[in-house]
Amino acid sequence: MNRQPIKHAAGGLPVLFLAAALFAGSGTGLFAQSEKGLSFSGVLDTRLLMAAGAGEGPDFSMGLESAANLRAQAPLREWGTFYGAVNFIAATGTPALALTSLGQSGAPVFLGGENYAGAIELERLYFRVKGEVLQLDAGLMRLPFGYGNLWGPSDFLNPRSPLLPDARLRGVLGAAFAAYPAGDLKLLSFATAPKDPLNAEGEGVILGLGGERHWGKASVQGLYAYETPQGQSSQGVHRAGFSVKADAEVGLVADMLYTGDPVKGTGAGGLSASAGLDYTFLDGYLYVLAEYLYSGAASSTAGSLGLTQRHYLNIMGQYSIDDYTKASLVFVAGLEDASFSPILSAEYEPLQGMVLTLSAQVPLDRDLFSGDGNHGELGPERTQTRALVTLKARVRF
Repeated sequence: MNRQPIKHAAGGLPVLFLAAALFAGSGTGLFAQSEKGLSFSGVLDTRLLMAAGAGEGPDFSMGLESAANLRAQAPLREWGTFYGAVNFIAATGTPALALTSLGQSGAPVFLGGENYAGAIELERLYFRVKGEVLQLDAGLMRLPFGYGNLWGPSDFLNPRSPLLPDARLRGVLGAAFAAYPAGDLKLLSFATAPKDPLNAEGEGVILGLGGERHWGKASVQGLYAYETPQGQSSQGVHRAGFSVKADAEVGLVADMLYTGDPVKGTGAGGLSASAGLDYTFLDGYLYVLAEYLYSGAASSTAGSLGLTQRHYLNIMGQYSIDDYTKASLVFVAGLEDASFSPILSAEYEPLQGMVLTLSAQVPLDRDLFSGDGNHGELGPERTQTRALVTLKARVRF
């Protein structure tokens, strides 16, 4: 696994106080008073990680992490709803590895004690105004696109990877206006701020349009987005996406996104596309999902996830032993260099609202078996990990 040094932010402690104040008082008058009032929910993950390293990684490393996602919701008079979510993380041993596993490597960090490093990050902070046929969302929020189960190429604002199944998807700062002219039809326009929060010249702003239509057993979605010129992309970047899913005897899904840069001339390399199917066997006890991904070298999927190959295959199987126990296997394969990353997990629910999970991830490639020096992208040398074992306790509240 790649490790990055933790940077200490001088503003981390004030941000903590701000977040605590935001989520502390339901009776302070900050939110509209109603019978429902301010409500909270959340998830607390406490995990122990142990890794055997490879390449430049240490021979053995371990870390302990406790990460909470706290969510708040409150009505805004009679016209809308407020949504907020904050991630709190405390980690020791290998905090950079723990933070990266949650997708929070860029979070501001402050020292909260002698034996741990703490991090905090705003995940959601937005409002929603919803009428009979119109809806406005604005603030820090998630704008999901596409129906992909594992990769989701058209979900370019919130890229995800099957190698990090527990990662919480980050939000974007922007606004989205949706219209529902019919119950099964949705029209969308949206705008997001640049990735660089210090950019005040409008470079990298994304403007987009989308549409979605649902039928009884099928759905289709279209997307177009334009990113204003910045850096070497002096004419801007165009993105066009299409996604479809169908529920027949077998669940089918296809998702694609084309990224075009007139200056760089992305050509066919700007395409990323996935296709998958899922099916339930044994009266619902066994669930199987498979998804193929093509990632062009200049595509948004390759750029956001750092992929170097074009062809990937994911296979996931989950078996319910009983109502409280599950076992699963996620198999991620890079088809061009024959590298693999299987993740085996066992899950048990001892109490309502509490789940214990034991998982093991073992990167594999051709060099591991033949010693021919062909180190694959998903293999131990590139990931610097021979094995990663995680014991996690998840509590919902």
